[in-house]
Amino acid sequence: MAMNRREKGGIAELKVELRDSIGELRRHMGVLVEGLRSEIRVVAEQYGSVVNRLDRVDAKLVEHDARFDKIDLQFQRVHIDLKAITTGLFDTSHRVDDHETRIRKLELTKR
Repeated sequence: MAMNRREKGGIAELKVELRDSIGELRRHMGVLVEGLRSEIRVVAEQYGSVVNRLDRVDAKLVEHDARFDKIDLQFQRVHIDLKAITTGLFDTSHRVDDHETRIRKLELTKR
C-alpha cells in the first residue's frame, strides 16, 4: 500500500510538530526541574537550621539535667538535715519536759 504525497506531507508535518512539542516539553520540564531543585535546596537549608537549633537545645537540656541533679542532691541533704533537726528538737523538748517535772518536784519538796 503506497502512500500518496498528501499523506507523506501530513506525516512529515506531524513529525515536525512532534519534534517541536518534544522540544517545548523538554524546556518546560527543565524549568520545572530547576524550580524543584531550588525549592529542595531551600528545604535542605531550613532542615539544617532546624537540626542546628535542636542540637543547641539538646546541649542546653544536658546542662539543665546536670544542674537539676545537683539541686536534687542539695535537697536530699537539706531533707536529711531537717530530719536531724526535727529529731534533735523532739529530743530536746522531752528533756525540757523532764527537767520541768524534776524542778517542780524539787520545788514541792522544798516547801
